[in-house]
Amino acid sequence: MKDLKTFGINKGAGKHHEEIIYSLALLYNIISNDIENYLKDYDLTIGKLNILLAIQHQGGQDGLRQVQISKHLIVTPSNMTKMIDKLENEGFVSRSDLEGDRRVNIVRITKKGTELLDKVWEGYNQKLKNAIGCLKKDQQKQLAELLTQWFEKI
Repeated sequence: MKDLKTFGINKGAGKHHEEIIYSLALLYNIISNDIENYLKDYDLTIGKLNILLAIQHQGGQDGLRQVQISKHLIVTPSNMTKMIDKLENEGFVSRSDLEGDRRVNIVRITKKGTELLDKVWEGYNQKLKNAIGCLKKDQQKQLAELLTQWFEKI
C-alpha cells in the first residue's frame, strides 16, 4: 500500500488537517474505483446504484419525488434527470406525475430494479466491509462516530 508521502503529504508534520482531508479523498478514490469495477459487470455506476438504493430505502412502494432524490444524493436536478432517464430506459425505474401536480415526478423502483439490487448487494456490501476490514471493530465504531460528529457540525 502506498504511503501518504507518495502523494506529497508529510505525515506528522503538524498539518493534521491536510492528512485528514487528503487521506479521506484518497480513500474515497480507491474505494470508489474498486466499487465501480465491481458494478461494471452489472452495467451499473455508483451514481445509478445510489439512486436505486435511495428510491428503494427512502421511498419504498410510494417512490420518491425526483427533486428529493437529487437533494438526497447532492446532485443537480439536470444531472438527476439524465440519470433517471437512463434508469427508466433500462427498465429499472418508472416515473409518473404526482396526482394533481404534473410538474412533480414520482420515481419508483421496478421489479427489475429490485432484482438488480438483490444481485449486486452482497458483493457491494462485501466491498465496503473489505475496505474497512483492516481496522478492528472498536476502531471502526470510533471512526464512524468521529466522522458522523464532524459531518453533523459542518
